[in-house]
Amino acid sequence: MTMEPLWMSRCMIKAPKIIVIDTIPLLLFLIGTYDANLISKFKRLKTYKYSVKNFTILKQFLTHAQIIIVTPGVLCEVSNFAENLKVNRFSEFLKENSENFKNMEESYIPKKIILESEEMFQFGFTDTSLIIAAKNNGGEILTGDFPLSRYCQNLGVGAQYLNDIFWGIDDIFK
Repeated sequence: MTMEPLWMSRCMIKAPKIIVIDTIPLLLFLIGTYDANLISKFKRLKTYKYSVKNFTILKQFLTHAQIIIVTPGVLCEVSNFAENLKVNRFSEFLKENSENFKNMEESYIPKKIILESEEMFQFGFTDTSLIIAAKNNGGEILTGDFPLSRYCQNLGVGAQYLNDIFWGIDDIFK
């Protein structure tokens, strides 16, 4: 694929104004920002077979959002996965992405609220915090978790499955 279709895709990408970002899309974005060549080698991303092209599409998608919201649970998960980088690379990863972290808004959902939610027993703490953050902020969840995205859509909470974004762009330029 040439760069022209990716350039052309910028005007075709429709992102919500407020994105509540889940762990896998955030990890893909941050690893790609740090070193796009690591995407296909990084254990947690390799599982999903993500590529530099996926990172480029995601980056374009996120630039269309006015606000990107992250929860403490997602930050913790991303940090835990990124610790798999060699010691000096983990530090570099954090430094390289410090502006990205600063530009995100954080939504803290108290444990008590999460435990009172029906979703807690199906999805756990982190995903439940995403659902509540999306409801509280009028945002849409961006996730690599298909069951979570479909559950949210059925619930009336905006959610986009990451691979749907990639497939939609790929289909345009086949």
